[in-house]
Amino acid sequence: MKIYSVSELNAEAREAVLLAFEYPVTVKGEVSDYRSSKGHQYFKLRDSSSMHTVSCVIWKNSSAKIDVSNYLDMEVVLSAKVDFYAGFGQFQLNILEISEFGDGYLKKEIELLKKKLSNEGVFDRQRELPRFPKIIAILTAPDRHALKDVCSKLNEKYPLSELYIYPSSVQGIQAPKNLIKQLRRINNDNHADVILIVRGGGSLQDLMAFNDEALVREIAKSNIPTITGIGHKPDITLADYASDSNQETPTAAAIKAVPDSHTLKQDLLNIDNLMNKTIKNIIISIETKIKNMSIVIKSKSPISIIKSLCNSFLQNRFALNNSINGKIKAQQRVINDEKNKRKILLGYISQKVTHQEMKTKNIKIIIIEKIGLKVKKLVEILKLRMQQVKQINPNEVLKKGYAIIYDNDNKILKNIESAKKHNEILIEMIDGNIKVHRKK
Repeated sequence: MKIYSVSELNAEAREAVLLAFEYPVTVKGEVSDYRSSKGHQYFKLRDSSSMHTVSCVIWKNSSAKIDVSNYLDMEVVLSAKVDFYAGFGQFQLNILEISEFGDGYLKKEIELLKKKLSNEGVFDRQRELPRFPKIIAILTAPDRHALKDVCSKLNEKYPLSELYIYPSSVQGIQAPKNLIKQLRRINNDNHADVILIVRGGGSLQDLMAFNDEALVREIAKSNIPTITGIGHKPDITLADYASDSNQETPTAAAIKAVPDSHTLKQDLLNIDNLMNKTIKNIIISIETKIKNMSIVIKSKSPISIIKSLCNSFLQNRFALNNSINGKIKAQQRVINDEKNKRKILLGYISQKVTHQEMKTKNIKIIIIEKIGLKVKKLVEILKLRMQQVKQINPNEVLKKGYAIIYDNDNKILKNIESAKKHNEILIEMIDGNIKVHRKK
C-alpha cells in the first residue's frame, strides 16, 4: 500500500478537482466573512438554509473589477472557476463574475428563456377560443381567492357552463410538476372546451412556477385552448405567452372565457322582435297581392277565357293526332322497304359465301396433295444423302481391314516418306489404336 506525503495527497486532490470541474460553474449563496489583503479579496459563500460554506477569492490581478464588500450578507449568484489550493489543502472558488440574486437576476433568466422558446416557435401556435363553452376546466390552487373569484364571475356571466376544478399547487418547487400533471389530465379526460389557468398576485419569485420551461411547453402543445389569468397587472409570465389568450387577472380570464348571458338575452329579444316585424310585413304584402289579383280576375272574366282555351286545346289535339299518325305510317313504309332490301342482300351474300366455301375446300385438297408429293420427294433425297454419308464414313473403311496412321500431333500420314520422319506413330484400326516405335 502506497504511503502519501501531504504534498502528494494535496497535489492529487487538486488534479482530481480540476479534472472534475473543467469549466466555470454558477453558484448561489450569501456573502459572509469578508476580508481583503494586499488587494486580494477573500470571503465565504454560504447556503441561506444551512450552514454549508465554500471559500471564495478574487485575486488582485483578476480581470473582475468587483468590490465584494458591497454584497456583504446579500444573496448573490456568481460564476467561478473551481480550484484546490494545495498549500493549505483547501477547496475554493476563483470568482469571475458576481451579481445580486433577486428580481433582476430572475428577469434576466426569464428573458433568455423567452428568447429561446420564441426562436423555437413555442409561442406561435394560437388556437381559436370556443364561443359558447359547455365545460370549462379551471387549473388553480383549491384554497385561493382566485378560484372563488373565477367561479363567481362565470356563474354570474354564463351559468350554462359546467365547471371542472383541477386543483394544483401554484407556488414553490413542486408547483410546475403538479401543474403539468393536471394539465395532461385535463387533455386526457378531453371533456373541457377551454382551460383557465389562474392564480392571484404575488412577487416575481411567487410567480416563478409559471416561468418553468417544461410547463410553458406543455401549455403550448395543449389540445384544448388555454386562457391564463396569472397575478395582476403588470405581471406577465412565459405561461401567458404560451397560452391562446392571456388576461390581466383571474377574473378577467373568466370574463374572456364566456359570453355575457345578459347580452345574449338582449340579442335574442332583438332577433325575436325583428323576426316578428319581418313576418308581419310579409303577411301584409301577400294580402295586398291577393287583393290586387282578385280585382284583375274579376275584370278579365276567367270563365270565358277558360272555355276558349279548352276549345283551342281540343282542336290542337285532333290536328296533332292526325299529324302523328301520318308520320307513323310513312315511317312504317320506309322500314318495310328497308327490310325487303336487306332480305335480298342477305340472300345474295349467303350464295356468295356458299360458293366461296366450295372453292376453298377444292384449293385445300390441291394444297394437301402437293405437300404430300413434296414431302415424299424430300424423304427420298434424305435417304440418298444418308447412304452417301455412310459410304464416306471412315469407320466403314476401317471395317474392311484398312488403317489410319497419325503422327504425335494427330496429323494423318499419307506416305512412307512422311512416316520415316517420326520415331513414333499411332495406328488406328476398327477395334482401337496402337502405338508403334521405330527400331534404331
